[in-house]
Amino acid sequence: MKNIITAVLLLVTATVSAQSNQEVKVLELSKNIFKWDLTNQVDSLANVYDQKFMVVSGTGDIQRKDQFLTTLRSGNFIHNSIDIEENTATVENGTATVVGKGKFTVTISGNKMSLRLSYMEVFIKKAKGWKLLAMHFSIIPN
Repeated sequence: MKNIITAVLLLVTATVSAQSNQEVKVLELSKNIFKWDLTNQVDSLANVYDQKFMVVSGTGDIQRKDQFLTTLRSGNFIHNSIDIEENTATVENGTATVVGKGKFTVTISGNKMSLRLSYMEVFIKKAKGWKLLAMHFSIIPN
């Protein structure tokens, strides 16, 4: 009986690991994106953004890939610190979503501010790996 229970637990663990492996990879990519934001590695961001990438800010502004990359390169939008409090990933049929929240300290046109934000990232699986298709940020009220 003990051997059967052990076998079942190993099978369940292997199944969960197989399912969560892609989720772990997507969460790691999300973490790298935030790291690249902090270190202003715009070329790395450009490589992970899909051609159809769009971002919706907490104020409702919508920018396409080229517009957002231009904003990051301009120096008018700087990520000073990003502290992710929680996040989770879901992967299904070549699409992954990451939903999380955290504290983001940014400088916009010389004005430094700290915001608590919730966010959603949508990734799609391509031949060369995961690409970020869309991001949306919302301000969490105090």
